[in-house]
Amino acid sequence: MKNAELRKTRAEIVAAAPGGAGRERRHARRRFGLRSAPTGKGAYAAVSLAMILAASRASAQEASATPTENPGSVTADAAPAPSIEDLVKLKQNPVSGLRQILFQADDNPDYPGPGKTQGVYSLQAVWPFAINADYRLVTYTIAPVYNVPGQAGENTVNGLGDTLVNVFVSPTKAGALVWGAGPSILLPTRSNAALGSSHVALGPAALIFYPKDNWSAGLIVQNGWSLGGGSGVNKVNTFGAQYLLSYNLPDGWSIYSNETITSNWTKAQGGHWTVPLGGGIGKLFYVGKLPVSISFQTFYNVITPTGGPKWSTSFQLALLFTGPQ
Repeated sequence: MKNAELRKTRAEIVAAAPGGAGRERRHARRRFGLRSAPTGKGAYAAVSLAMILAASRASAQEASATPTENPGSVTADAAPAPSIEDLVKLKQNPVSGLRQILFQADDNPDYPGPGKTQGVYSLQAVWPFAINADYRLVTYTIAPVYNVPGQAGENTVNGLGDTLVNVFVSPTKAGALVWGAGPSILLPTRSNAALGSSHVALGPAALIFYPKDNWSAGLIVQNGWSLGGGSGVNKVNTFGAQYLLSYNLPDGWSIYSNETITSNWTKAQGGHWTVPLGGGIGKLFYVGKLPVSISFQTFYNVITPTGGPKWSTSFQLALLFTGPQ
């Protein structure tokens, strides 16, 4: 696989922000769907299981704990389970404090050539922490596994990429306009030298979010630079602007658009930008006592570097473990 194609893939992951958390992605962007990654599957499954068990245990402990007065929290003893409509709105807010574990599969059909599909599976975690009565810290972690098909005569590249961690400090009692700010950190967890940088990357991140009745809109921006220099795939200088648009329908359904516009500043002039437009639909429902959200989106890249992907699809499964913290 050519270095330019691999750097494009990695740059989109670096620029991903929480996917509403949707997080809701990126993103880090996460527009790839892994087909086979023998070098990363075992480790990925273990990490996924550990995160789910930890989240389930934390949720169970909260449910059995003696309730305390905390208007920003929802526990099984303190109040009835949140309604589906309330959970839909909480999930769309990037800094609501809702705990989530997400699995996302993204594809670029017919890229890097006809009949090929570039993809990634990403495991994502949204985890809030109380700072004090007025502020909370919300972390978004995106760990990707890549499948980058080779062109004629080249091998397919599979493996773990670099892990993106976004950290936001936000008020627990927001006004009409929700905001958050903090660092964006890229950790060199690659399993293949072509799939990431050998340097830590660091930069600022900020968001605004405006909910109004059944509508909501938001924007998350960030830029990351590799520390200690670097060249080739080890040099990172990537900008991301993730837009969040949602309209909520009855019974947990929603229509929304959640994607990231990226610019890889290390590329030659005129090949920086990827601008996707599109959207999809989502559904939130209970499985027993566990809230679950699924969604599907399709995007067309109205601007893309020369030879870049034209289309992308995104499927997301989210497990919601508790009310807002």
